[in-house]
Amino acid sequence: MRFTKLLASAATLAVLAAFATAPDALAQKRGGTLIYGVKAEPETYDIHATNQYGVMHYLPQHYSTLLTFNWKKFPELQGDLAESWNVSPDGLVYTFKLRSGVKFHDGTPLTSADVKATFDRLRDPQDGEISARQALFEAIASVAAPDPMTVVFTLKEPDSSMLQGFGSPYNAVYSKADIDKPGNWHRDHVNGTGPFVFVEYVPGEKWVAKRNDNYHHDDVYLDGTVAYKIKDIVNPMAGGQIMAEWRAVSAPERANLEKLMGDKVTFQEGPWLSEMMVTLNGRFEPFQDKRVRQALNLCIDRQAGLESLSKITILSSFASGHVLAGTEYALSKEELQKIPGFGPDVAANRERARALLKEAGHEGLAFTYSNRAVPHPYDQMAIYLIAQWKACGLNPTMVSNPTAKFTEMRSKGGFDATIDWNTAFLTDPTLMINKHLSVDRSPQNYAGYTDRELDALYDAQRKELDPVKRKEYVNKFEKRALDEAWTLPVTYMARVIPLSSKVKGYVTAPTHVLNTDWRGVWIEE
Repeated sequence: MRFTKLLASAATLAVLAAFATAPDALAQKRGGTLIYGVKAEPETYDIHATNQYGVMHYLPQHYSTLLTFNWKKFPELQGDLAESWNVSPDGLVYTFKLRSGVKFHDGTPLTSADVKATFDRLRDPQDGEISARQALFEAIASVAAPDPMTVVFTLKEPDSSMLQGFGSPYNAVYSKADIDKPGNWHRDHVNGTGPFVFVEYVPGEKWVAKRNDNYHHDDVYLDGTVAYKIKDIVNPMAGGQIMAEWRAVSAPERANLEKLMGDKVTFQEGPWLSEMMVTLNGRFEPFQDKRVRQALNLCIDRQAGLESLSKITILSSFASGHVLAGTEYALSKEELQKIPGFGPDVAANRERARALLKEAGHEGLAFTYSNRAVPHPYDQMAIYLIAQWKACGLNPTMVSNPTAKFTEMRSKGGFDATIDWNTAFLTDPTLMINKHLSVDRSPQNYAGYTDRELDALYDAQRKELDPVKRKEYVNKFEKRALDEAWTLPVTYMARVIPLSSKVKGYVTAPTHVLNTDWRGVWIEE
């Protein structure tokens, strides 16, 4: 079954589950506090600067985007700050009319100047600012605000994924007054137009928010939210301390919750557009030799190894390249298996790996593997990967750090090899491959390489509107990226989220960074 059918099926089941006890979704009882758990803490308050899921489980409730998604008909778009929009026939001009009366939480009225300043920041960050997905905005030539309620984006060339980008929660609209403040104000402050107002953050403990009574939509039913930091591997849902955990639970965790909670817990499941990978640091001299990088990839058993991992953690059991296997633009299984590291004969792969290491003069290579100190799936994956590399005679050593320190080390290149990931919010290939652009175009390229051939293929696919021709460019991009082996795909994740049976109205998304503003959610007492 193709991914799109799986996605549609998962969305349908989620909607049915969410509304099974409430025929009239608008007849919710208002009130109650949504209490949920997060296994990570926010590395920053600046949504534009991160790809960390922890940030996205705290911050989006405070912000709005130009467009958003209709969760009952995903990936259909609908307006958020935009009341209406129009795209010119040539695909080069996007015009948005904003809703009137929208205010930031500090009471400042929202105008087109705020939207313009936001997207200027996203495509051209200034000193101290980071735009983690800057490459996604390269097609924008200019952003204009001809009047207080109109925003016009003019593109240099067509962009096949631009409209969906306006619905991405990562592209939260900030206040121009805040953007203009010295330094990166948003790193440590919150001021949006979203459904919930920031109250307080107690590091290591909780994040508290209250309902925005001036919100511009009528689907906010909760009085507020409290996100507690999950401090150990025991899911606090079983004891009733939290009502949900939005990332995912593993198969053993699910079985345990079902046993302990019975009909007090429900589950929503579906595909998960989060690729887990290993990134190799180009500053580490041995990894400058492609033979060494390919050897590390060849050592990984993507057959029995992934099947075993999927039974104990939140990883899928199938091998995939950077573009999710089975989606429209992905390599076929046969094409993927021709790439070093993806063939089904593990013994032959490892024999080839040992030969490459010998040729390169790096038999028995010792290196450090930087791990993020979060149990699922990082610890299990680290154990798995280190065992794979040792089977080829390599000598890796794991260094594990809390999220904040890990993130800093990864961004500053303080590693030899590191766990890494890329989370897309749609199956559009632009979102699944932009991470792998040259380092001067992608802040998420932690390997630090420059590859202008990849850049050219990316640009070609992004502006190609013919799906057949676009697939050709995407496949060429992926074959080159996988052959160069600066990043080694492990697999994508599988999403199962547990909810208290009291939590209603939530519809799961194909990624843990979507639908985290808690609109439409209510508590049934």
